[in-house]
Amino acid sequence: MRAKLRLFWLFLFLYPVLIFGQINSPERYFGFRMGEDKKLIGWGEIVGYFKYVSANSDRVIVEELGKTTLGKPFIVAIASSERNIKNLENLKEIQRKLAKPYTLGEDEAKRLTRNGKVFVLITMNIHSTEIASSQESVELIYEFATRNDDEMKNILENCVILLIPSLNPDGQQMVVDWYKKYVGTKYEASPMPWLYHYYAGHDNNRDWHFFSLVETRLTAKVLYHDWFPQVVYDQHQMGSDGPRFFVPPYSDPVNPNVLPEIMALTNLFGKYIVFDMVQKGFKGVVTGGRFNAYFQGTMSKTPLWHNRVGILSEAASVRIATPIYIPYGSVRGLGDEIPDNSLSNNNLNPFEEGWWRLRDIIEYEKAATYAILNFSANNREKILWTFYNANKKSIEKGLNEPPFAYIIDLNQQNDPNSAIELLKRLQFAGVEIYKAKKSFIVESKVFSENTFIIPLSQPCRPFIKDVMEVQNYPDIRLYPDGPPKRPYDVTAWTLPLQMGVNVFELKEKKEIQMEKVSLIDFGESKFIGKGNFIVIERRFINSYRLVNLLMKDGIKVFTAKAGDFKGNFVLKNDKVTIDKIKTYSKNLGIELKIVNDLKESELVEIKKKNVGIYQPWITSMDEGWTRLVLDSFYFDYRVFHNKEMKDKKTFDEIDVLILPSMGANAILEGRGFRGTQRIDFPSMPEEYEGGIGKEGVENIKNFLKRGGTLITLGEASNFAIEQLGISVRNDLKNLGPKEFFAPGTIVNLKLNDPDNPISYGLTKQVPAYIINPIAFSTSVYSDKISAIATFDDENVLLSGYLLGSDKIKGKIALCEVPYEKGKILLFAFRPQHRSQTWATFKFLFNAILN
Repeated sequence: MRAKLRLFWLFLFLYPVLIFGQINSPERYFGFRMGEDKKLIGWGEIVGYFKYVSANSDRVIVEELGKTTLGKPFIVAIASSERNIKNLENLKEIQRKLAKPYTLGEDEAKRLTRNGKVFVLITMNIHSTEIASSQESVELIYEFATRNDDEMKNILENCVILLIPSLNPDGQQMVVDWYKKYVGTKYEASPMPWLYHYYAGHDNNRDWHFFSLVETRLTAKVLYHDWFPQVVYDQHQMGSDGPRFFVPPYSDPVNPNVLPEIMALTNLFGKYIVFDMVQKGFKGVVTGGRFNAYFQGTMSKTPLWHNRVGILSEAASVRIATPIYIPYGSVRGLGDEIPDNSLSNNNLNPFEEGWWRLRDIIEYEKAATYAILNFSANNREKILWTFYNANKKSIEKGLNEPPFAYIIDLNQQNDPNSAIELLKRLQFAGVEIYKAKKSFIVESKVFSENTFIIPLSQPCRPFIKDVMEVQNYPDIRLYPDGPPKRPYDVTAWTLPLQMGVNVFELKEKKEIQMEKVSLIDFGESKFIGKGNFIVIERRFINSYRLVNLLMKDGIKVFTAKAGDFKGNFVLKNDKVTIDKIKTYSKNLGIELKIVNDLKESELVEIKKKNVGIYQPWITSMDEGWTRLVLDSFYFDYRVFHNKEMKDKKTFDEIDVLILPSMGANAILEGRGFRGTQRIDFPSMPEEYEGGIGKEGVENIKNFLKRGGTLITLGEASNFAIEQLGISVRNDLKNLGPKEFFAPGTIVNLKLNDPDNPISYGLTKQVPAYIINPIAFSTSVYSDKISAIATFDDENVLLSGYLLGSDKIKGKIALCEVPYEKGKILLFAFRPQHRSQTWATFKFLFNAILN
C-alpha cells in the first residue's frame, strides 16, 4: 500500500512533465504570467516551483540552508551546465583556493583561473514590499533549466549561478497575503502596518557586517564559508517618481579600505549593464545617484570589503502589484548627483512618461541579470584573476603594512562576554581568529594567554580594518558654507566601540605564538569560593541571561545595595538554586563568586517585571530591534497596540512600558500627523489608523502616578517631554543641520551618577550611538532628577561625523525623572540600536530590572 502511495505522489509531481514533455514555464504552472497586474505568488509557491524544476533538470540543484526567523525554508538554487554540476565539488575547491591564496603561487593560480568558473550570487526581495524580484526568480530558474540558445550555453558553461529567491521569505509571504486580502477594495496596496521582517523590517539590509538575524547568518555561509562568489548582485526597488533603474557606479564618497581594482571592476560591471540595457531600448537607467558604497551593513556592498564585486540595482516601484501612471514632467532626479531628469552622462536615455507595471520591473531586473551573467561569462578568467590577485594583495598588505593585527585580551575587558561576541560576529564574516599559546609583551604591555589575535594578513583585510577602526567620515557640503550632505545611511560602525571592547592595534611586526581557533564561544562559567551567597557580577552581559532564566523559574534574585559587591546580582546558595545555575550557566562564560561576607540587610530583591512594548501601526524598526535584544537575553514582554494603550486595564497588568524611538506625533496620532492624503492613495483599514491619542497619554500619566516605569528611547523622549509635563527640555529640537548634525555617530558618555542602579555593571566612560538631535537639560522640579549619564564635556566624538559637538558637550544623555510614585527614564540615544550597541545594552536591562 505504501509503495502504491509513493508511486501516486511521484506521478502527481511529474505529471506536468509527462504531459507536456518538458518543464512547465511559470506562466503555465501558475496560470498567469509573472508580473501580471494584481497577481502575485507567495513563498510556498516559489519554493514548490524551485523544487519542481530541480527535480526535473540536471542543471539545477536546490538546497535548504536552514529555517527563517518564523520557520520557513530558506533556499538557494545552484544553476550551471550539466558538466559543471557534475564537477561542482572540484569547482568549489578552486573557489576556496582562489579565495584563500595563502600559499598559492601565480602559476598555480593561472591554472585555476583557466579551469575555474565565475560564481555569481543573485539575491532577491530582501525588502518584502519590493516584491518584483521574488516573482522574477521563478522565470530565471526556468530559463536556466530549459534555454538552449548560445547565450545561455555560454553563461552556464562559464558561470555557476547561486540564486536566493528571497532573503526574507517571512516578509515575502506577509506582503503577498496582505495585498491579496485587500485587492479590489479601497485598501488595495495600502501599507502593511507591521514590520515585514519580524525583528528588523527594512533594517534587515543593515545587518550584513554584524549578523544578528538568522537570514543574514544563513547567507553568510554562502558568501564567506562554502561558495565564495566573486560577483554579488542584490535586487531592490526604490520610490516611484524618479529614474526607472539604478546600477553602479555608486556616488561619492569612496571608502578608502575597498581595493581600487574591486571598485573599478564593480563600476565596469555597472557601465556594461547600462550599455546593454540602453542598446535594448530600456529607458531611465541611471548611475551615480544617491546610493553610495561607503558604509558597512548592506547585502550588496559589504562584499566589496571581501574583494567581491558588489552590485546594487534599484528599480522604480509600483504599488506592490498595482500599476501606476507616470505623467510627463513628473519624473524627478535621484539625489544631489542627478538633480533632475535631464539628459546627462548619468542618465543617457531618460524615461519621460507612461504606465509602469510590475512586469516592467521584472523586465528591467532580468535585463540587468543577463547583462551581469554575460559580462561574467565573457570575462571569466579576468574576473577570477582579479579575485585571486585582490585576495593575495590583501594578505601581503597585512604582512607589510600596519596595522598588523588587532589584539583582544579577555583579562583586560570589563565584559569578556561582549569581547567573545565580537569575535563570533567576525567569524560569521569568514575572519580567521587565533589564540595566544602563552602570554607575550608588546610595547611594554603584557598580554595574557587568554588573548585572541586577529591578523590583518587575511584576504578579508579590508573588512577587518573597516569594522575595527575608527571612522573619519568626510565633511561634504551641499554647497560652500552650506549644510552637510546627508549620508545614505550612517557614518560610524566601529565594532569595538559599539560593543564596549578594549582592542589593542598592533602597529609593529611581532612574532606571537598562537593557534587558529575554529569555533569561538563563551566557554564554561566558573564557580569561585565557598559560602552562603552567590554573587554574579553585572559586568558580564550574560549575567542578565542567567538572571532572567532563574527568575522565570521562581528563583529569588537580589541586588547588593552596599559593600564590596554593590550593584551586583546576589542569590542565596541552596541546592535548588545552585543546580539551576549550573544548568543555565553552561557556555555563558560568567564568573560566579560564592561568598559569606554579605548581610541580608544589604540585599534588595529584584522583582520580575511585567514589561510592555508599544508597537505602532506605523512600523518602527527600533521597536523590532528592541524585541530582538530582549528576546536574545530572555526578557519577557507583551506588545501593545493603540487599542490596548487606550484601555486603562492594560496598565494594571504591567510594571514597565517601553516606547521605542519614533516621533512624538507618530505616537500620538499615527498616520494622521502626515496630513491630508491624496485621493489616489489607498486607504488604510480603520483598525490600523491613528495613534494612542489623548486617552493613551492620560493612561500613561496615571500609570506613572501609581508607580509605573516609562522608558523612552531616542525620539520617543520628545513625546515624554511634550506630553507628560516634566521639566526636561531637548535643547537640540529646533536646530537645523548647519548647527547640529550626527547622522549615525558614536559618541562618548560619562557616567554622572554611578550609584544609580541604571549604571550598574558599566564603566565610567561608555560609547553610545546617536542618530537623532537630542540632548537634555532640566529646570527646577519638585523632586530629584538624576542625570545618570552625560555627553563627555571634552572628547565627545569617538567615530563618524559630528557637526556641532559643542551643542551636546556636558549635556544630559540619560536621566531619571520622578513622576509621583513612578519614574521616567529618558534616553537621548538608542541603547539597543540595530542590536549592535552591546556597550549600552545594560542601561536598558537595568532600567527594566530596577
